[in-house]
Amino acid sequence: MSKAQLSAFLIEVEGDAALRQRVEAAGDASAVAAIALERGHVFSAATLSRHQRG
Repeated sequence: MSKAQLSAFLIEVEGDAALRQRVEAAGDASAVAAIALERGHVFSAATLSRHQRG
């Protein structure tokens, strides 16, 4: 479930310049996960970190 939520959030980020700026300015994966949660996407900082490592 969290991978699907992460994927949906990343698609949203791609299409929203203001959101992309917020994500880029976030200090760490936990901050990005908090931004995502505000928009209804639930995933952990660890899920995001695993995704970034590939």
